[in-house]
Amino acid sequence: MKNTKTIEIGALRIFAAITEADTLTQAAERLGITQSAVSQTLKQIELQTGTQLVNTRSRPIKLTPSGQVLKGYAQQILNDTQRMLADVRMASKGGMLPLNIGMIDSFCDVAGLQFMQQVKPFTSKLTLRTGLGSPLSQDLLNRDLDLLITSDPIDEHPELQRFPILRDPFVMIVPEEFAQDGIATPAWLAENVPFVRYTRSSRLGILTDLIARRLNINLNVAYELDSTQTLLRFVQSGQGWAITTGLCLVRYPELLRGTRVMQLANGANARHLTMLCRPNELGAVPEKVATLCRSIYGDDIVPKLIEIAPWLEQQAYAIEEMPAI
Repeated sequence: MKNTKTIEIGALRIFAAITEADTLTQAAERLGITQSAVSQTLKQIELQTGTQLVNTRSRPIKLTPSGQVLKGYAQQILNDTQRMLADVRMASKGGMLPLNIGMIDSFCDVAGLQFMQQVKPFTSKLTLRTGLGSPLSQDLLNRDLDLLITSDPIDEHPELQRFPILRDPFVMIVPEEFAQDGIATPAWLAENVPFVRYTRSSRLGILTDLIARRLNINLNVAYELDSTQTLLRFVQSGQGWAITTGLCLVRYPELLRGTRVMQLANGANARHLTMLCRPNELGAVPEKVATLCRSIYGDDIVPKLIEIAPWLEQQAYAIEEMPAI
């Protein structure tokens, strides 16, 4: 690299990634470049500033006092640059940006149409991509999506901006013949009735396993499925009981006939949908979209949940902050 006192924006972006990582290798993986490129950039910045910025021998790596100073400036410059680019892009589109949005199926099935209709007026072009959480998460990280509404917070990428949307409680759905007039417990069901579950690799499957451990029950798995519609059909036909969420039930009210929707641990278990985006790229748009999603959930979806089970009124609601763990 050329020895110049002017630090390029790209170099600052790499340094910012270093400050958020435990190792140079981890920073490289998050940026999608080689570890050698990260090391060379760090050496060049240290040459330009005339001081050591990072102690790479410690695990995790640590910033020197000079590195801490540069971190603050680097983040401010990068934020200003992103805001500048967003403003320029918005001006070129008459004040509106094209948006590529990802949304998990369970939310899109009940809110997608209304969402598209209400978001379209403040975008120049709107693309909605739906599907399972993991592929969509990778699309966001690859910059193929601008916003992602998901139940996976992608905690391993703290650089992402997060807007909590809603609390979606887990419930039990049980064939009437096994519901014991609504008093059957998870422990009794686990011991006496086959279990119909989401696939173990899915987000809902992973959370189901977590709930089973919390309740200290062993699930007698008879079927493993990747579709809520199919799962509800199996329960409706008496093949077993299942754990799902309120949001998943709203789309298929006809499949609830002959079943009982029951509380699970008094509503203690829930997944939380969050909107994720890269920081400082879209101006006020992310907050507008998050507010819109909360409104759709609270005003339109929650009343349908209450029709299914009145007690869900206390368990399903929009949120603006993630609950404390």
